[in-house]
Amino acid sequence: MSALLERLDAHKPALWLEVAPPRGIAVESMLTRLDALRGHVDAINLADNALGRVKLAPLVFGSMIKSRLGIAVVINFSCRDRNRYALKADLLGAGALGIEGVVALAGDKLIDDPNGVQPVRDLDPFSLLSTMNDLRRGDTGEGRRLLKTLPQFAIGAVANPNRKAVEREFELLERKAAAGAEFVITQPVFDLAVARNFIARARTHRLRVVLGILPVKRESMASYLKDRIPDLAGAHQHFDRYAGMGEEEARRMSIDSSVALMRALADEVAGFNIMSGGGPSLAIELALEFSRSLEDSGAR
Repeated sequence: MSALLERLDAHKPALWLEVAPPRGIAVESMLTRLDALRGHVDAINLADNALGRVKLAPLVFGSMIKSRLGIAVVINFSCRDRNRYALKADLLGAGALGIEGVVALAGDKLIDDPNGVQPVRDLDPFSLLSTMNDLRRGDTGEGRRLLKTLPQFAIGAVANPNRKAVEREFELLERKAAAGAEFVITQPVFDLAVARNFIARARTHRLRVVLGILPVKRESMASYLKDRIPDLAGAHQHFDRYAGMGEEEARRMSIDSSVALMRALADEVAGFNIMSGGGPSLAIELALEFSRSLEDSGAR
């Protein structure tokens, strides 16, 4: 079993931070920010050109995080941008670099592109999960075996507990588990009952749940999430709480409510994945506050 899965199976919840790699090749600022997390987070989860916006390759930035900061790395692999050969090549790269976890996802919709670029989607998340497992066993799927099997990186998928037709989400979850997923990272969750219902159902498929936690930076961000992100339709009541708030008040309420939710679920979930939708500084602030709250209580 990989060290990442062992950490997810521990009594204490693992703490991950999700960030997008830098937009260019200037990496020092981001690495300096992430350096504050050493000793506080168990892994950095790197997004894969989220929203179709080109960023530094996650494999490259992930290798920098591992070598410079010594923090484990989990990389998202989107079916949107690469065909099966490119995905396999990048997965081999992840194995060679000692990346601790890989996540299969479809990839969100591309932003409007004046060049008319269309998504690739040669594989879907289910076939990508199978490919990840095949490569980990040393099977390239081309009638040949690797001379050396890949390190035991953990294999994950994504899910949305906020979906109104939640039974459909659980059907997809069952298929992802059957395809080889060992853990699942969720879309951000804001409600205790929603989180507990999802955790219980995921356990029936022996999936370790890493709950997404998204701190809200300001009222305009809450309005954007409510009006523009269909996946979060079930969380509208939470976003309404930010109406009329200034930024400092919104940040403080978001951190306090996020820490309270995480503390309430700490004994029930494998881990938390704090997302940087409101910017890395807010996500880092939340990660540090939650980590220190566990240290103060002796739970970490």
